[in-house]
Amino acid sequence: MKNESKPAWTVLAPYAGRWVALVRGRVAGVGWTAEEARRAARRSRFKEEPRVIFVPAVEVSDGDSSLA
Repeated sequence: MKNESKPAWTVLAPYAGRWVALVRGRVAGVGWTAEEARRAARRSRFKEEPRVIFVPAVEVSDGDSSLA
């Protein structure tokens, strides 16, 4: 069986602050609630059960110069 772990942060970063439904480790649906994400994934991948996770928003402190 393939590794179905959570995708890398670089893949999930655009979805920060939202719920993401994953099917086979790929984003299949996104929503503001877990149910919205699950329904979006079920519309496109109706035979597979999605795994829904929340992607937290990452706060950057003002003193972080690594983004400059």
